[in-house]
Amino acid sequence: MKELNQLEDYYKNNEIDMDQIIEDFTPYITTIINNGTDSKISFEDKEEIFSDTFFILWKNRNRLNINVSLNSYLAGITRNLIKEKYRKLKVFYDITNFENNIVNNVNMYDNDRELIFDVEQKIKGLKNIDIEIVNLFYYSCIPIKDIAKALNISELNVKTRLHRIRKKIKKELNCGGI
Repeated sequence: MKELNQLEDYYKNNEIDMDQIIEDFTPYITTIINNGTDSKISFEDKEEIFSDTFFILWKNRNRLNINVSLNSYLAGITRNLIKEKYRKLKVFYDITNFENNIVNNVNMYDNDRELIFDVEQKIKGLKNIDIEIVNLFYYSCIPIKDIAKALNISELNVKTRLHRIRKKIKKELNCGGI
């Protein structure tokens, strides 16, 4: 992949060059999809995730900051599409291998690896119930309603905890210079 990383690097004649973005980011997105899915996701579903990733970028092209980091933005879209696919299939997925593959993947940018590592460290420092909620919601794609039922707490409590966890991690990462 070229060193180009920001959306502004892909503009020609005031139009986004989607062909070049697709060419440059295909290996990156393919790696994320392959590392983030297992045999429960069909090849066709993986192709759909791949296509939808670039479609979402194209659809939102006029709303994005020109200085947006494409690797982070596309990786976020791809991960969300993978989670959504597992939710639709109502399949439990152990994300442990996905985490390890993301952190150790040599195709990932160094700053992404560092950010993921930092977030993982912040999560490990949470209370046990908060770690469990994060794992169930973000990694196992369990709906809030089901998490509340499993942990015998209210849905509002789960939502509030998730909000506070995100806010706390974001604050700690920003204070750390990230």
